Parts: sequence; structure tokens; C-alpha cells
Amino acid sequence: MSLPILSVALRQETDVVLVRQRARRIAGLLGFDAQDQVRIATAVSEIARNGVVYAGGAKTEFTIEGVTPPQVLCIRISDRGRGIPNLTEILEGRYRSATGMGLGIIGARRLMDHCTIDSAPGVGTTVSLKKRIPPGARRVGSLEIAALAETLAREAPQGALEEVQRQNQELIAAMSELERRQEE
Repeated sequence: MSLPILSVALRQETDVVLVRQRARRIAGLLGFDAQDQVRIATAVSEIARNGVVYAGGAKTEFTIEGVTPPQVLCIRISDRGRGIPNLTEILEGRYRSATGMGLGIIGARRLMDHCTIDSAPGVGTTVSLKKRIPPGARRVGSLEIAALAETLAREAPQGALEEVQRQNQELIAAMSELERRQEE
């Protein structure tokens, strides 16, 4: 059973910022710690950006899978673009794009517990990203979904500049944590 939380249309780059913010906020409301919130937001924004840049737009759907623990946060990003002709090369780490390193999909996959990619030429691509809701978090049912949706509706999205500043703060915090662990 799948409980829908939110759907976001991706038409332009500002929509990628919005879906990143929503991914992080949903993760926080579901009980994910700060590091997992950043992982989820980063994975979602990488795949969402691909949908906008390479397919001209996409749709992001946030759902909860399962009715009893362990429940799973699922984010499905789908487009109707040309598909990914070199998916195998990308997933094996052998592909380098002309516009970047070609590591967005691989990186997103590593940040999540589970990732599936269905792509067909001329049909489009669907990427499903999944992360188990942490043990100890409350079970999510219809009432919790309604409260979560109401919270999201009340919160105004931040602008792109604020989002970039927050991303930078998250990266600095992550690097500080890595340095601390290396010193130990």
C-alpha cells in the first residue's frame, strides 16, 4: 500500500529548488536525522535537475510505502523525455557527459537505500528513490500524512539564494563531521 504525500511538477530550475526543499522538509517531518535529510534532498535534486535539463520537465511524487514499520519514503521522478540511451554505462561509472561528470545518477543512488531506473527510448524515464524511515520514528498513516501535507502547505518555499546558502551550510557541517571522524 502506498500513501501519497505530495506531487510537484518540474518545469524549470526554480522547481528543482522547491522539490529539494520539500524533500528535506518531508524527511525532517518523518523523523530522519539532519544527515539523512541532506542525503535525501541531494539525491532528489540531482534526479529532478536531470528531468528538467534533459527531458524538458518531470513530475516528482512523494509517497510512504507500507502500513507498518519498517515503512519507506519513496520519491518517484518521472519524465516523458527521450530516455537514457547509455544507462548501463552511467550505472557502471564509465560515462562522462559533455556538461559534467555524469555522476549525478550514481551519486543519488549511493545516497539512498534503494534506487531503480526504468528508461525507454521515446517513452521517458522513471527513477524511484527509497529510504527506510528510521527505527523509532512514529508509524505514518493517513492522519500523519494529512498533518504533514497541511504543514507543507502553510510553509512558504525559500528563494534560490536562501536554498544555496542552506546547501553551503549543510556541506560545511558535513565536512566538519568528516574531519572530526578522521581525527578520531
